[in-house]
Formats: sequence, structure tokens, C-alpha cells
Amino acid sequence: MSTFVTLGSRGPVTGQEDTTGFNPGNWTVTFDPNSLNFHVPYVEVSHIVVNGAPGSTFDIFLDLAQWDTNQNGFKNSWDPAVPLPIQDGQYLYFFYSDNVSDGTPPVVTVWLRYDQDIIANQKALMGYTQLWVGARSISRRLSFKVIRR
Repeated sequence: MSTFVTLGSRGPVTGQEDTTGFNPGNWTVTFDPNSLNFHVPYVEVSHIVVNGAPGSTFDIFLDLAQWDTNQNGFKNSWDPAVPLPIQDGQYLYFFYSDNVSDGTPPVVTVWLRYDQDIIANQKALMGYTQLWVGARSISRRLSFKVIRR
């Protein structure tokens, strides 16, 4: 059984003209590692609220992998049955279908949560300095005093 802890909302983030090269001329909303700002290895995007131009659509990408597509980018929310897993260091993109010339940049807010029952998350919260995520290592300086008995 999972015990989820909220990390709260991130955003709202307003779309900018695409600079990734994957959505040229259109609006892109980017949540980078700084704006996502979490420090446990395994987190989920558990809710999303979007507001873009009427008639717009959008695709959700995690780094370079497409996660979802949505046919309504105007005043919509997403509360998935299957939340989007995300790890520290990843980028979350919302590639909107409408051209920046429409003057209506989309605005997106996401809510994050983590499962405190995942061992790697527990270790991160307890101050272990070496975490393994896939094939890469993430080292952090955490202030934590280990008491040995």
C-alpha cells in the first residue's frame, strides 16, 4: 500500500515561444528541474490544470518521450488514473498546437506528490548522500548526522 505525501503545486507557468525545436512557432510550457524543485528520487505529477487558447490542443512530454495528448487545451484539468512518474533532473513539456501569433500563451499548473513507502525516497529524506536512479548516480550534500550505536 502506498502512502502519498503532497509536494504542493508548481506554477502557474506561462507558455513561451518554443525553444526546444520540437514545437517550432508554437507555445511551449516548460517545467525545468528548478521550477519543479523536488529532492526525492521518485515523484508523480498527480494533477494538472491548463488554460490556453480556445480550440488549442497539447501534447505532454517528459524529456523527449511523449506521455499524453489532450484535445482540449482551453480551461481543462487532468486528474489521471495513472499519474505521470518523474525523477529529479527531468523536464516536463506541454507542447501547444497554437501559434504564438495568436497572442494567447497557455498557463499550466501541476501538483506533485511522492510515495513515502518507496525505499529510495525514504533514504533521500533521511539524508543518505548517494542515490541511484536508473544507470546514473545522483550525489547530494545533505546535512544529516548519523548516530551509531
